[in-house]
Amino acid sequence: MDRKYIIVIAAIALVVFVGAAYLYYTSTIPTAPTRLILSTTTSTVDTGLLSYLKPYFDAKFNANLTWLSLGTGAAMTTAARGDADVLLVHDRVREDAFVASGNGTLRVTVMYNDFVIIGPASDPAGVAGENASLAMINIAAAGGLGNALFVSRTDGSGTHALEQRLWTAAGVTGYVNQSWYWSANSGMAATIRVANEKAAYTITDRGTYLKLKAEMNETLSLGILCEGDSALLNPYGMILLNSTRYPNIRSDLAQKFLLFMISTQGQQLVANYTVNGQQLFFPVYGNPESIGLPSENSTVTYLNGLLTANGMK
Repeated sequence: MDRKYIIVIAAIALVVFVGAAYLYYTSTIPTAPTRLILSTTTSTVDTGLLSYLKPYFDAKFNANLTWLSLGTGAAMTTAARGDADVLLVHDRVREDAFVASGNGTLRVTVMYNDFVIIGPASDPAGVAGENASLAMINIAAAGGLGNALFVSRTDGSGTHALEQRLWTAAGVTGYVNQSWYWSANSGMAATIRVANEKAAYTITDRGTYLKLKAEMNETLSLGILCEGDSALLNPYGMILLNSTRYPNIRSDLAQKFLLFMISTQGQQLVANYTVNGQQLFFPVYGNPESIGLPSENSTVTYLNGLLTANGMK
């Protein structure tokens, strides 16, 4: 056989072998996880819920779930700039407005817990066992007499919005400029710490309080004094952002995260998350009426179809 011919054949074989080896090698390299940025309220972070959910979601979708821990107002502002991929917040009025403005395409209730009013054991305002409205009236009255302090987040969060609604419902005005009213301008856990230092009252979601109590033990002296009022209900909604308005977001993975949260697995994980044996969040996808919220039947029907199509029901 001609020597040049043999060399050509060998060269071709070498090229084929190297090419095949390269294709095999590259096909076996794991794909890097895709980062998903969740803009969310501090309570989902401070309670440890997201850290608990992250490994399940990441493993299922080869993702890297990250989050921005903000008050609801700041979380929505961040998403409205296109600096996040999906929203999980807790202020229904602003959530609906966000979607109505075209920033979001879909909103659904995924879980809930509740707010509580906490304060010193001495309870100088006498709020223990009262409804939320009377508790706020009593705090303002005791504050005016120099007997009580109240610490507010004052950060535009869902908790701050709830506080403002409670003052309004109680008919209390002008509180912001009073000496008994302290502005923390911080997240929930930090605000509780400030209130604890001052032996003051504050409003918190129950989950963050319980998580911080587990960490601080007896050094957190504030106790739950007012609870169980329907005005203190705290539902959380997820919002998909408008991918036409924000073309750079990871809309496909954002949808998968929403589906994960409302799937049987996601809802069960939410229900299973506890601190010191106490459940912090309660799944409610598909049945917001059970906690007195409006029906979301059309949205739920649409999302159930997506769950089925993605094998996640």
